[in-house]
Amino acid sequence: MKDLNLLYAFEALWRDRSVTVAAERLGLTQAAVSGSLKRLRDEYGDKLFTLVGRRMEPTPLAVDLAPQLLDALAMVRKTRVERGRFDPATARRMFTVRTRDVGEAHLLPRIVTALGRTAPGIRLQTLFRPLPETVAGMASGQIDFAMGFLPSLESGIHRRLLFKQNYVCVMRTGHPLARKRLTPEKFSEAEHLLVESSGSGHTQLERALHAAGARNRIRVRLPQYLSAPHFVIGSDLLWSVPEVLAKTLAPHFDLKIVPHPLQLPEIEVAIYWHDRYHREPANKWLRELVVQVCGSE
Repeated sequence: MKDLNLLYAFEALWRDRSVTVAAERLGLTQAAVSGSLKRLRDEYGDKLFTLVGRRMEPTPLAVDLAPQLLDALAMVRKTRVERGRFDPATARRMFTVRTRDVGEAHLLPRIVTALGRTAPGIRLQTLFRPLPETVAGMASGQIDFAMGFLPSLESGIHRRLLFKQNYVCVMRTGHPLARKRLTPEKFSEAEHLLVESSGSGHTQLERALHAAGARNRIRVRLPQYLSAPHFVIGSDLLWSVPEVLAKTLAPHFDLKIVPHPLQLPEIEVAIYWHDRYHREPANKWLRELVVQVCGSE
């Protein structure tokens, strides 16, 4: 392959599965990316990427070639003198962050505000994927980094702690238990709302509810956090939730926050990234910004 730009095009298509998104992130026109794809197809005698629904999915040959081509591009980047340079004031780039709605509500607004001051050309998009897809996405570059409570991430993933926090119990202000000390016995006898967090550290919460005898008292299960207050304010459900989210939501809902009656481990909120992008200048710069803005709460 004589033109190294084809490697960048392959990486972008592998990462984004879209000519449109790849062009946007590369700062090129769609026609330019389509032209690079045609040259790649001519080079290897294979379509490499084919449209399936709305996504450009790799062919079996592209899957076989990907590790070698991506590693070759990584080696090229290491040899470039400008590799260590990144100017946030002039950079134009889209970063993809894997986080849940709790991260979007509490962390992302502050990050966006900081970017507006120092890097106005940088944009963010969030997504949520199961952990195996998260690891694969960070390895391929589809995901720049992840934020949350994810202690079960595989090896090869770097981690930096942002802050620690505890669980609290949330109820509506008129709840029968709102004016009493919430004991473990009263807690286990009440009905509960649980936000399920398969694959994250929050599975410890469900185990604690089961151990406290409240397994059959979980009345509502939800996959996301931000809809939970709408159930709590109109019922007698108790909601066990990270303290930082409870305090973020309380000004907007008629909620009462009390200490959690169960002995629960601390929550460690961290930022995670793949070893392949550990020294990549733009990724490293944004990670440092996140630590500066969101760390040590």
